[in-house]
Amino acid sequence: MTRPLRKDAVERRDALLKAAAEAFARDGLDAPLHLIAAQAGVGRATLYRNFADRSELALAVFLKQIDDLGRQIQARLDDPDVFLIFLEEIVSLMLESAGLASAVRDLKDEALAPIRRAMRQAGAEALEVSRRAGRVRADLTVEDIRVLTLMLGAPSRTVRPEDREVLSRRSLELVLDAVRPQAGRAA
Repeated sequence: MTRPLRKDAVERRDALLKAAAEAFARDGLDAPLHLIAAQAGVGRATLYRNFADRSELALAVFLKQIDDLGRQIQARLDDPDVFLIFLEEIVSLMLESAGLASAVRDLKDEALAPIRRAMRQAGAEALEVSRRAGRVRADLTVEDIRVLTLMLGAPSRTVRPEDREVLSRRSLELVLDAVRPQAGRAA
């Protein structure tokens, strides 16, 4: 039986996640871990007690960002366009965390399962709200969130940094057009 973390341990873990997110966004995934620990106000031993390696830390940061996105979307469920907002926020997250998106691409399939699950949870209710309101295609499913996320994330993983924003915005335009109901297609 695993005991819950003490309050101070939770605070140190949260400080590490915040420092890592900032460092990865600023310096990429090669940001020195000892500097992340120092920025969080902890020692390297505390960092490694919480995260076995750089990949585990990057995965935890990305999962926290998806969880935060889910909370933001939950607060907007009264907006019929909430799923479209969810897709826009995914692009913002990918642009903000291009290094993390690249790290995620390199993870083994079983390590991606928590990310896929978190992304589906973050967008599932929003999809249902927008689908009931007729703002997105009636045939979209929760499983389509994975496909849409892959499409939206491609520019963050595969293009030069100077082209990333333009291509990410274009990818978003195309995806938004694809998910909206259109004449001749079942709404």
